[in-house]
Amino acid sequence: MLNTIQSSLCAVLIALVCVAGPVAAADDAPATELVRETATSVLTRLRADSTATASNPQRLYAIAEEVVLPHFDFERMSMRVLGKHWRTASPEQRQRFIGEFKTLLVRTYATAVSDYRDAEIAFMPARELSAAVYRVRSTVDRGDGAPALQVDYDVYKNADAWKVFDVAINGVSLVVSYRSGFNNDIGKLGMDGLIDQITQHNVQKASGG
Repeated sequence: MLNTIQSSLCAVLIALVCVAGPVAAADDAPATELVRETATSVLTRLRADSTATASNPQRLYAIAEEVVLPHFDFERMSMRVLGKHWRTASPEQRQRFIGEFKTLLVRTYATAVSDYRDAEIAFMPARELSAAVYRVRSTVDRGDGAPALQVDYDVYKNADAWKVFDVAINGVSLVVSYRSGFNNDIGKLGMDGLIDQITQHNVQKASGG
């Protein structure tokens, strides 16, 4: 199940690093600025660090952790991904899940990012969904004749900063995709079993598996 979800997640996460030319149609909304500035920062880091390649994933991991991941609210994402299972999970299980889920996204991000350095991304003005919650729509074009991807970021304002809490690729939500797979796995393995499965997957990715 993890591999199936990751195949689409790759396309989602690379959008944060796909800025090759001028950003188009961006407005000044803080939500849009969060996504745009993160993308620009990652691109700058990638181009400055030639060792950050698929053959050296540790450098990609470092860039993701330092630049991208601070702008995601992993606790909120974890709550929404697990749904009813979050309410029944113990505090220890919740913390373990958040940690492994975060690592899962870093590993997936790292395997995809190097192939999209030369793509172009355009941003549309942020659209308010509710109080302090916005959706930032973007299109990602690799310039190789493939259809452009539509990537939407749901962003909200917490007490300290703007945070991303969901991403959708061509209308398919990251949270919804993981929720379906994790629900099935919890039904078969239990919460600890799901976390152990993600942990094993993360270890394999870290060792190049």
